[in-house]
Amino acid sequence: MMNKAKHINKPDSAEYLTVDEAAKELGIKPTAIRNYLTWGKMNTYKFKTLTLVKRSEVEDWKERQK
Repeated sequence: MMNKAKHINKPDSAEYLTVDEAAKELGIKPTAIRNYLTWGKMNTYKFKTLTLVKRSEVEDWKERQK
């Protein structure tokens, strides 16, 4: 399953995380986040060439890991 990226015009750092930031928050490698994005387990957001993840989705993942 391939995830379609949603393009955004102005990323808000309070709302979006980079792949590296999301991986750090979840305690996993960035490659794992990229796999989740590719598989459609998380939504992909793009700003120019930057791949972003919604902070709220990362928080939801953290809650499910508890």
